[in-house]
Amino acid sequence: MPVAPRIRSLRESRGFSIRALAEAAGVSPATLSQIEASQTSPSVATLEKLAHGLRVPVAAFFADGEEGTKIEVIDMKDCPTFSLSDGAELIPLAAQRHESSFEPLLVRLSPGGQLAEQPFLVGIESEFVWVRRGRAVLHYDGDNFEVAETQSVYYDPRRSHNWRNPHKQLCELLIVRQR
Repeated sequence: MPVAPRIRSLRESRGFSIRALAEAAGVSPATLSQIEASQTSPSVATLEKLAHGLRVPVAAFFADGEEGTKIEVIDMKDCPTFSLSDGAELIPLAAQRHESSFEPLLVRLSPGGQLAEQPFLVGIESEFVWVRRGRAVLHYDGDNFEVAETQSVYYDPRRSHNWRNPHKQLCELLIVRQR
């Protein structure tokens, strides 16, 4: 199922009106309406906000099948890849049909790529990032921090932040956030 109808289905199954979800997620009702009508594609920041408002992992926007399974084995080759502008790919690794209090994501940043077009905020309290491959720069609350392969960082994603790859090699970030 494409992202737009999945967002609508999740919103309706949780009893949210467009206005109520927009308020809970911190987006405008017009933006949410355009996304659900497939008139615009949501940015990663908007997907994050909608997931937070719905209390679901971003992976839920790409899931098919039954919820509430006892165990779920996730194979990265079966995970959807969400191509973002600015040379980034987002691969949700979270359980898609299982309740969880955390959400892992693999982010691939091409050389010169960045996670979002501009720094963004997420309405959760804690985020952990491990650099699986390459190096990246975390722009956080007005400062830049270089993070190299095998290093990790914790931070409060409610502050303005963004990840970018100013280097000539592909960079992979494992991001784990609480839900």
